[in-house]
Amino acid sequence: MKLKHVSGPPEPAVKVPKLTEKDAAEFERTRTPIIKALEKMGGYEPAVDDYYVDLIARTMIYAKKAERFLDADTASAETYASIAYTQLKYSKLIDNAIRQLALNRRDRLGKETQSEIINELTEITQQVLKLGTK
Repeated sequence: MKLKHVSGPPEPAVKVPKLTEKDAAEFERTRTPIIKALEKMGGYEPAVDDYYVDLIARTMIYAKKAERFLDADTASAETYASIAYTQLKYSKLIDNAIRQLALNRRDRLGKETQSEIINELTEITQQVLKLGTK
């Protein structure tokens, strides 16, 4: 049996939505205060930290979009459950990214405990979420 050669990488198992140009401003509004807080805390390393900062910003945008969908009149019981589950996943992604940023800080600086750093970063992301919903 001869296999057919396919060029290029395989299709991703999960397709991640792309941010639109309209989302770019919100992305920066979300990302900037997190970066400023990391700089204030010390030990900010863009090469390492920006991946997690960007992940948080993107995920927060997706979570807000999902919230708008749940508030729409077209949401059925099935779609509501599916979107609620997706929001739970988004929340877990944000929590994991915050933990990783905290671990990075702790490893570089060694002066704060991981829980102090996680609490501070969580507070910052919650403030950004509140600002974005107004």
